[in-house]
Amino acid sequence: MSDLLENAKSYIRKKYPPFEYTVSDNPKVTPLAKPLNECKLALVTTGGLHLKTDIPFDTKFIEGDCSYRILPNNVKHEDIMVTHESYNHEFINEDLNCVFPIDRMREFVQEGKIKSLSEEHYSFMGHIYETGPLIENSKKIGERLKELGVDIAFLTPT
Repeated sequence: MSDLLENAKSYIRKKYPPFEYTVSDNPKVTPLAKPLNECKLALVTTGGLHLKTDIPFDTKFIEGDCSYRILPNNVKHEDIMVTHESYNHEFINEDLNCVFPIDRMREFVQEGKIKSLSEEHYSFMGHIYETGPLIENSKKIGERLKELGVDIAFLTPT
């Protein structure tokens, strides 16, 4: 195992000792069935982003807040805030596209590189130690994205 992975495991065990670190040797990959310019795309981030009108993520819950927030496609930068204490927000404050590249994706739509964007995008919190509820919420989001006709979920981890 790499030194980087061992360092990460050591850090996590200090923060949450019962955490069992898992490495997936066989991740599921779904090949893209059509060209990008025929695809509908949704953004999914673990940046802890939410609308200022939403209830913030619970940063005090030691196991991690497994809930999610919906970010509408017409969202503006000034409508979004970050509730996540595990990373420096300085770069996001300068350019939200670092974690939620909505402007770049809108440009790709205008240029014809992507057909369209989803009506909904999603934000989760990173630093989740008890992942059961996170997996269940991810499945719900996956089903919702299918209902919306989304072909690609573009994940921006933090």
